[in-house]
Amino acid sequence: MLRTFSQRTRITSNHLKTTPGIMNYAAAAGGAPRAPQQQAPPQGHHNHPKQPTSRTNGHPQRSQHTRRHSSEERRTEHVTREEHKPRTTSEEELVYVLTLKLTDSLSKPMNSLREQYFPKRLNRTPAHLTLFHALPDSQFPAIDKGLSQVASSTKPFFVSSGRPFRMRLGVGINVGKGYNRMKQVHAGLREQWMSYLSEQDQGGWKPHWTVMNKVNEENEVVKALEEVGKEMTENVSEGEAVGLDLWRYDRGRWIFAKEYKFNG
Repeated sequence: MLRTFSQRTRITSNHLKTTPGIMNYAAAAGGAPRAPQQQAPPQGHHNHPKQPTSRTNGHPQRSQHTRRHSSEERRTEHVTREEHKPRTTSEEELVYVLTLKLTDSLSKPMNSLREQYFPKRLNRTPAHLTLFHALPDSQFPAIDKGLSQVASSTKPFFVSSGRPFRMRLGVGINVGKGYNRMKQVHAGLREQWMSYLSEQDQGGWKPHWTVMNKVNEENEVVKALEEVGKEMTENVSEGEAVGLDLWRYDRGRWIFAKEYKFNG
């Protein structure tokens, strides 16, 4: 996972105060990005005149322009599927994404392929290995404790790229060496958090990089799979897993929250 991003912002949550990096990722928890809220006009500026309101049988009716605007807002609202929601007693306003932190010798080549093949208008994050998609904020103390314990008992380990595989609308790259060690780290955390994980995160996990997705043209996907296969055969990428990165998921954006370095 790359750590350097062009945008910087400051967030304050109940548990963390940091100056995080931001990654936009609309599909991280199975939803779509929410339309940005409009700010009130500053003083000294005039508001646009209100749309005229017609009446039928004495009841006010919104104009067609207003109805169209509301319809568009509903379509762009962030919606999370039930299987992507944590199993907690109340609705979670904030969730976290957990990724594996890799050295640049591995993360950069994977991201280069993603930038080459992923649709540019949809590519909002560097290439990454996601362990969990929706960790609930209400359980943050337990999550933080579990991650700290795992990081303190885990040594950095060797990782290499593996073979590419066909996705329904794209191409992924399997992990080669380091696969079993990753599965052990994931299984230990999954066992601790099982009671409140989402259905998606409770299921099986196959670590991989996604370098192409959401491409409907079959010939493009087939061509990309062939080209990536040749690249992975000629140039195997190698590096180390050196920790875990926790990201706050905020309506399509990934905001860096905390790093857990392996120092076992």
